[in-house]
Amino acid sequence: MQTDKIALRSDGTGFAEAVEEASKFAVYTGLDHKQALRVRLLAEETIGMVEAITGDFTADFWIESDKKCAVRICLTANTAMDYVKKKELIEASSDKKNTAAKGFMGKIRQLIENGLYSIDEVGSLQSDYSDMAYMNLGMCEVAPGSTVHAVNFMWSLESYKNSVSIASEDKAKEEAWDELEKSVVAKLADDVRVGVSGNTVKMVIEKRSF
Repeated sequence: MQTDKIALRSDGTGFAEAVEEASKFAVYTGLDHKQALRVRLLAEETIGMVEAITGDFTADFWIESDKKCAVRICLTANTAMDYVKKKELIEASSDKKNTAAKGFMGKIRQLIENGLYSIDEVGSLQSDYSDMAYMNLGMCEVAPGSTVHAVNFMWSLESYKNSVSIASEDKAKEEAWDELEKSVVAKLADDVRVGVSGNTVKMVIEKRSF
């Protein structure tokens, strides 16, 4: 099944409705209280991340499920912003840096922003913010028929976890794993994928089973 698509806007339009749609999904699919709470938490984390996106944007939010996946939270977004405007906004801030790119979901938001602002090369994702460097460990090829079809690039939580879990004395990698351990989304979701195709970004959070 698939819920209605909720239009989200940078002025906050649709945020409350998207959370409510998560509750409706739980009822429609017969989830118990604990399962419904997990779906709502994932939806709230997704919407909270979107709230932090810099500049004007539009996005569609919906939830779906099928035989392969119990819950699939989907978000597609686009914006009229570009990288130059993004840098201008950052330069106008008091500390001259993107302080919002902290924590696991903050870095996911950063991946989405970079896609929205037409940063096409994977290397550019880490060019300005050193704490984004390890997110590149999650970059992967797009398999035919993938839920997220990305011409430019795709990032996967599953791939990222496999990379940062490898034993290493690298302190940054250890910190990246610690960050995952503290993330609600990383604990609850089986995978998170962020794909960029042209000027459209799609994020999918999957919970394959309860």
